[in-house]
Amino acid sequence: MGETISRRETLALAGAAGIAATAGPFRPAIAQSTPTLTFGGTIPFSGRWAEIGQSVHAGYQTVVKYVNEEQGGLDVGGRKVRLEIKVVDDASDPQRATTLLQRQIDDGVQYFLGSYSSPIILPQAAIINRARRPMVQAGGGADAIFTQGYRYVFGMYPRASRSAFPAVDAFEALTPKPRTFTVVYANDPFSKPQGEGVIARLREKGMEVIDTVELPATVQDVSAMLAAVRAKTPDVLMCVTSDQTSLLIARQVAQSQTDLKMLFTSLGPQATSFREALGKFAEGITCISTWSETFPYKDPIFGSTAKFVEYYKKHNNLPLIYHQGTAAGCIVAYAWALQQVGRVDDPNAVRDALARIDIESLYGRIKFTPDGDGDPVLMGSSVTQVQGTDLKVIYPQQLAEARTLWPIRPFSQR
Repeated sequence: MGETISRRETLALAGAAGIAATAGPFRPAIAQSTPTLTFGGTIPFSGRWAEIGQSVHAGYQTVVKYVNEEQGGLDVGGRKVRLEIKVVDDASDPQRATTLLQRQIDDGVQYFLGSYSSPIILPQAAIINRARRPMVQAGGGADAIFTQGYRYVFGMYPRASRSAFPAVDAFEALTPKPRTFTVVYANDPFSKPQGEGVIARLREKGMEVIDTVELPATVQDVSAMLAAVRAKTPDVLMCVTSDQTSLLIARQVAQSQTDLKMLFTSLGPQATSFREALGKFAEGITCISTWSETFPYKDPIFGSTAKFVEYYKKHNNLPLIYHQGTAAGCIVAYAWALQQVGRVDDPNAVRDALARIDIESLYGRIKFTPDGDGDPVLMGSSVTQVQGTDLKVIYPQQLAEARTLWPIRPFSQR
């Protein structure tokens, strides 16, 4: 796919992302003279991250659809502006993603939304910063995105080394407290710093880390690692790994009947396909989630999280997971920043507005650190657990919708 997409291609991508479309991407509710603000970027509509990429795109499109159709555009400086998303398929390929992004910059696109996964966002961040064009993204949390002085990239959650702190805090709050942990992470830009952060947080809280395991970036078998786990019998196996690696670990935990009091996988259970693939063995697995449709927040565009959820379900076919809510928060942040600036042709001023944002939204609080990642306290994740076929928020207590299953039912008894 080239650097631009036609109206027909826009509709095709909307369909791929589960957006309910009829004669066009938006109803003709906006006058022809209304100026258009375009958000560019890439999304993995195909390849290994396609399932999550389509969910991210659906979150972006839902807010844009609502602003255009229900509000007649975004009010910027007393004038309505039509929003438009032109994202192209990066096929889950970092090299392709950077090439396509550069083409959009060369074509004059001024504002960007993020793809999914740190291996894609990391090289794009350097290009965005060099071009001095803002990007608000919900797909890359690697520390390296936020520690190299990139001023134009903003992430909707804390950097990797801080992002799983809420899980450690949730375990500390259990009764009785788990005593021993084995931490598993992969050698990739996101998983490794997240694992190192978890280890430091556990030790800070006085919990015993009896073993740490670093896996290759891609792995096909974890039987040797699980043999060591069975030999040391930790209370909790914490796997801060990608969706695919988490699924591999969970499957082999079940197959080998490796009994644990708790299995945590930072990524994976958020996707319906993960839970369906494991069936009864998914019950009790915990993970972090940046957003839940049960959050009780107010929002400057929809009015509340609940109203966003209602509108999303009316106009989309994809199951609602945390990625849609996080992506929607990116558009909300941009809308606020554009309204503060009062014009759409000054990306540097919009960047500066994003740097000082501090608002409540359907996503929760939006406030970035000076490095551009989410504030580690205000934008920290919730902790969720598979209960039945669904994910339930179990931490923090003020957002919890269910009690934690603790300890979980042994895999050997399922």
